[in-house]
Amino acid sequence: MTDVPDLQRRHFLLGRFAETSQPAEPPVAVITQSCFAHRGVACMSCRDVCPTGAVRFALALGGARPRINTDRCTGCGVCAQACPAEAIRLAPLEAAS
Repeated sequence: MTDVPDLQRRHFLLGRFAETSQPAEPPVAVITQSCFAHRGVACMSCRDVCPTGAVRFALALGGARPRINTDRCTGCGVCAQACPAEAIRLAPLEAAS
């Protein structure tokens, strides 16, 4: 029986480890019900700091409601840091849908 070389180690040592692993999807922002805008408070802190413009507000009865454009969200977390209600978390794209 022949010895099977450890190809993962070889790829890693040769700098080809990125080719063998699946790229991880970046997380996206998810806005929870504790958001001030859901309570009728005019707060758009997350929209104001988002570098990609992924946070949008849609008019609704009782005030504007936040929405995340998952195609534009990079998962940087700046909106979560700026949220005074701590209503934004980062989650995998599957969980945000």
